[in-house]
Amino acid sequence: MKRLFGIVLSAFLLACSNPQEEAERLIDAMGETAQAGGDAVVDTSGWQQKWTVLQAAANSTDQDSLWARYQMISADIQASVPGGALYAIRTYFQVADSLPSRQEGALALFSAAVTFEEKLSDRGRAIQVLTMLVDRYPGTHMAETALAYRDVLVFENDESLLDKIHEWQTQESPPTP
Repeated sequence: MKRLFGIVLSAFLLACSNPQEEAERLIDAMGETAQAGGDAVVDTSGWQQKWTVLQAAANSTDQDSLWARYQMISADIQASVPGGALYAIRTYFQVADSLPSRQEGALALFSAAVTFEEKLSDRGRAIQVLTMLVDRYPGTHMAETALAYRDVLVFENDESLLDKIHEWQTQESPPTP
């Protein structure tokens, strides 16, 4: 089945001549699958073909916003593949470093932090990346979101922060001499 999908996708790619049109059709198909109740990014069958289409589109565009769009989606696909999290993080950082003054750069850093936390269970690195985002984009909506997420990562381990505060409040204070 996977082989048949690969052959059909390859034939589709050869039939299309514009890499950006191919990428947009792929993105639309992934979106339709997600809306229909499936999970377009988690389905890793054909991920290499999808990644190739998106990279070709990114390399063929001269618009920064389209380049970032295709790179970010290809990184999302990489992150969904077992063993692909570090490749995804590298791609997110390429976007962030290439577009340091644009909102796509902030989104790329946030995506890298989420990938560190969710795919690699590395809270320390996730917190470092969120701090980098706040430092690079102070006062932005993404910085506020990053601060909130960083607080969750720092203070939420086995119990919630509110549970810990409640415990501290209910503990008896030590006797005074």
